[in-house]
Amino acid sequence: MEGQSFLYNSVIIYGYIALFIGLMIEGTGMPGPVEILFFAAAYLVTKGDMNLFYVIVIAALGNVTGNVIAYLVGYYKGRPVVEKYGKYLKITVKDLEAMDKWFAKYGGFTVLLGRLVGLPRTPAIWASGITRMNFTVYVIFSAIADFIWSTFWAVVSYLAAMQLIKIDFFAKSQPPWVYFASTIGFMIFLYIVWRVLLWMKEKYLT
Repeated sequence: MEGQSFLYNSVIIYGYIALFIGLMIEGTGMPGPVEILFFAAAYLVTKGDMNLFYVIVIAALGNVTGNVIAYLVGYYKGRPVVEKYGKYLKITVKDLEAMDKWFAKYGGFTVLLGRLVGLPRTPAIWASGITRMNFTVYVIFSAIADFIWSTFWAVVSYLAAMQLIKIDFFAKSQPPWVYFASTIGFMIFLYIVWRVLLWMKEKYLT
């Protein structure tokens, strides 16, 4: 909870800067409850202190920046490491060559789906650099995916914040367990919505 409170308060205090930095770190593939950042930003949007469109753009730019950092690390440092120590991870030269061919042909869509689905995202980010996928293609598909992803979480967070304002949630002094339960409930709600979208994608787009 302390980590989530830190993220939330960072956006409340520092606004767009904290949002950008938080999403940049997440964009490198590091896991974290970044949905809290969107929720804090959404609350500020409802107060008129932030703009929803700017929140989406800043979040997407932060994510793309993190994506580029991860790509460059994978490109310049990851490839030599994998070539030298890959055998200990059961990664052969043949495996690496197969990855090269895959990302040369399907890298853009792999990055796009990895961002939207979530689970394979981190491997896709680092593999893009390790396989030395075309940088321009990588950035374009990353930007598209990050914008869609940021739009989804920003809008959902905004709608949730609007509902909490209607019940005067923020204006009242609530016991600690209420904030905890609300945060957990909000995360469960977002997870359910996301799973429904994934089900629809698998059913109608595959």
